[in-house]
Amino acid sequence: MRLSNIFLAVSCLALSAVALPTADTAATTSSTCSNPPVRKEWRQLSTYQKQSYINAVLCLTKKKAISGIAGAVNRFDDHQAVHNAQTPNIHWVGHFILWHRYFVATYEKALRNECGYTGGQPYWDWSQDASTDLTSTAIYNTAIFDPNTGFGGNGPYVIATDEQNPLNITGHTGGGCVSNGPFVPSKFTVNFPTPDCLRRDFIPWIMNSFAQQSLVDHVQSQPDYTSFARAIENIPSFSEPNIHGSGHFGVGGVLGTIGNAANSPGDPLFFLHHGNLDRIFWEWQQKDLKTRLNQVGGPIVPFDYSGQNVTLGFQVNMGKLAGNQTLKTLLNTVGGVLCYTY
Repeated sequence: MRLSNIFLAVSCLALSAVALPTADTAATTSSTCSNPPVRKEWRQLSTYQKQSYINAVLCLTKKKAISGIAGAVNRFDDHQAVHNAQTPNIHWVGHFILWHRYFVATYEKALRNECGYTGGQPYWDWSQDASTDLTSTAIYNTAIFDPNTGFGGNGPYVIATDEQNPLNITGHTGGGCVSNGPFVPSKFTVNFPTPDCLRRDFIPWIMNSFAQQSLVDHVQSQPDYTSFARAIENIPSFSEPNIHGSGHFGVGGVLGTIGNAANSPGDPLFFLHHGNLDRIFWEWQQKDLKTRLNQVGGPIVPFDYSGQNVTLGFQVNMGKLAGNQTLKTLLNTVGGVLCYTY
């Protein structure tokens, strides 16, 4: 039976290091970043730009996997597989935001270098769409879910078993294969870890309550990196909304792909959701850039807030997709290893 797609399961996973195939050399570095692509909100893109991005995503599904991880068939799968392998060590830790910054940038680079995409990785600012009426479904009628110029919408309703929904989360509306858009089963397969369709399971009350601008403001008001990192994830609870959970559970719900802790990058929307989290982090950095290009903190081991903390020299990796990088390097989006702006 399908496992419950609950991010809370992360805390139950083994916390030991996960061995990944590694790149032959570290990622290339340079002291300059000329002409960085500008990342834009999805609604800022023209119809042509939106289609170019979608085409590049589909292009990755036609290229052979390089990650060396069993179950990854194509280049799109590679990214999901790397996230899956490292999930026990990249959530509720000090390097959460910077690991995912590197992850999205690695995906962006693949789109640009392997599939001819010329823009920056777009993001979805869900705070523009969230309603104070928590029952409102208007957020699901926005441009991001357009079947022709967006990512398609929900899947048909599927009854969740007690095993699939152990926390008895209410209000899920889908769970089946997406029924429209560019990622329907005839055009797109979630291959990893086993072949399946892309599933979505909208939950309006989670999407609306977790995506509020007031929560974004709270995160961006934090005085230092450690506080910011903790605020952006908050605690694994549905009674305390957090912006990281908005796109995962508001779109993925109980049965949807993006709601699955380890395999959430199987939904292409993952990269727009985490692109927005990175944009929020980038804006926070700009408020005191000199300090915030040299500041990290938070636990190495999930939830171990009294244990060892990450440092500027702490390294993260993308397996064979990209080499090891220090957190210091990843703090700068135009430092050479990373090359993009907002």
